[in-house]
Amino acid sequence: MPVTMPATILAVAESDSSGASGLQADVKAATALGGHAMTSVTAVAAQNAHGLAHLQMLEPWFVAQQMTISLDGANACAIKTGLLFKKDVIDAVADVIDGLREKPPLVVDPCLAIRRGGELMDSEGIATLKRRLFVRAAVLTPSLWEAELLTGLSIRTLDDVRHAAEMMRTLGAEAVLLKAGDITNAGRTHTLLATAAGEHVFEWPVAASLSTPAAGATLGAGLAVSLAQGMDILSATVRALGHLHETLAPGTCGEDSSRITTLSRKA
Repeated sequence: MPVTMPATILAVAESDSSGASGLQADVKAATALGGHAMTSVTAVAAQNAHGLAHLQMLEPWFVAQQMTISLDGANACAIKTGLLFKKDVIDAVADVIDGLREKPPLVVDPCLAIRRGGELMDSEGIATLKRRLFVRAAVLTPSLWEAELLTGLSIRTLDDVRHAAEMMRTLGAEAVLLKAGDITNAGRTHTLLATAAGEHVFEWPVAASLSTPAAGATLGAGLAVSLAQGMDILSATVRALGHLHETLAPGTCGEDSSRITTLSRKA
C-alpha cells in the first residue's frame, strides 16, 4: 500500500535551548495535530525558564538556503514564521516565498521580542515585516502588546481590540488573530479573529500557564497545520485554540474546544 504523508508545514523561527518555544514548540504542535514540520532555523536561543541568556542569529543567506532545500524536497502546504528579528532575515524569507510557484498559506507570528521586556525588533525590522510579510499573510497572530506596537494604539477594551485588528488587516493580512488575554478583567481569556467576512471573539477560563513563551508558537503552528490539512480559517482557529489550551493547561478544553465559547460574531 502507498504511504500517505501527513500535511507538511515549513516553520521558520528560532531554536530554543529549553525546548519550550520556537521551533521545538512548532514541531510538537504540528506532530500532535497529525502534521509534519520541516524547519528553517533563524537563530539559536540560549534560554531557560528564567529568561534569555544569549541569542545567536544565523546569516540571512543560510536561513534562505534552509527554506529552499526543504521546499525542494517536499511540498509545504503552509508556512509559519516566528522570530526573524532583523530586516535582512525578513527580506531573505520573503524572497524565498515570492519565488514559489504556488504560494501556500502563510501564518505570521510577529515575534517582536523573544520574551516580553526583552530586546525588540528595531523600527527598520518592523517596517520590513509589515511591507514584506504582512501583505502575504493568510493569518497574522499578534499578542496584545505586539498589536499596540504595530498600531500605536493603547488597547484597553474589546472595542480597542476590534479596532486594532482591523487596522492590522489594512496592512494586507487576510485575517488577524489577536490574543487579547484577560482584557475585561473578568477571569476570562479573549482572542479575536477578524476576517473580511466578519469577526469572532472567543473566550475561555484564564489559565496561568498560557503566559508561557510556548503559547505563541503553539498557536501559530496549530493554525498552520490545520490550514495545511484543508480547514477554513474559522475551523483552523477553533482547533488551534483548543489544542493550545489543552497542551498548556490540560483539562481546560480538549481539542474539541468544548470550553471555548463564541462571545460575539459580527459580519
